[in-house]
Amino acid sequence: MGKNTSTIYRYFRDSTPKQRKAAFIAALMIVVILLASIALFFVVEMDLLRPTPTTAAEAQYLRARDAEQDAIAAAREAGAEIDSFPSVVTARLGIASAQLDMGQVTAAGRTIDMVVRNNPQNIRGLILQGNIYEVASNHDEALKAYQSALDLAQAGDTEAQREALRGMAQSLRALGEYDQALDALTRAALIPPESITLHLAAGELALELEFWQTAAAHFYSVLRFEPSNELALERLRGLERDHSAATSAALEALTSGTAFTNQGTP
Repeated sequence: MGKNTSTIYRYFRDSTPKQRKAAFIAALMIVVILLASIALFFVVEMDLLRPTPTTAAEAQYLRARDAEQDAIAAAREAGAEIDSFPSVVTARLGIASAQLDMGQVTAAGRTIDMVVRNNPQNIRGLILQGNIYEVASNHDEALKAYQSALDLAQAGDTEAQREALRGMAQSLRALGEYDQALDALTRAALIPPESITLHLAAGELALELEFWQTAAAHFYSVLRFEPSNELALERLRGLERDHSAATSAALEALTSGTAFTNQGTP
């Protein structure tokens, strides 16, 4: 300590007034930058900085953060557990969704993990967790989250069932489990009201797998709800030309109500 002090003393003793002034200015600038950094940290952490949103996702994020603060205050006033208070959970789901939309996948993951850890039976949270894992290409974990959501949604939440199965199909396909992915897509498409979009997706996957009858059944299902659907009509023309027996069998199975009897129930 004495040696360092002696070195500094000799520097100031031997330096010119101009050098001492420059050293003082440099030290002052370091102090100012340090204080500014500390101030910015507290401003951000306390949410005092309110940038003007430039996208819908940013606006959603700011609204969700405001809602979270209001919900936390309400939970404290009610003497309730903050992390499981319904309006807090809803706000944090909004934050995670907005973070995902803004491309902040890591931040979204941290937010949703906190929600699910404290609310393991929240179906919406599990599906959003699956979405985030999906975007992060962590398909094994995404599949687990979607399966948990599907298990909880069996009581009758058909929209949650559909979304969980869609997510499972996406993850299974990424993992190379194509037959299981087709099964999940088919189950999702058949949930009332049936989904044209999912029937088309299942039909396309069935074509890739060369399951001609299954593909035709999906495309014919689309025409039941949208007779002029161009993609379904185009695919069926090709199937009728190249695989007429399978196409006829698909139409017969649809008429008799047995087209998808081999698929698991949602």
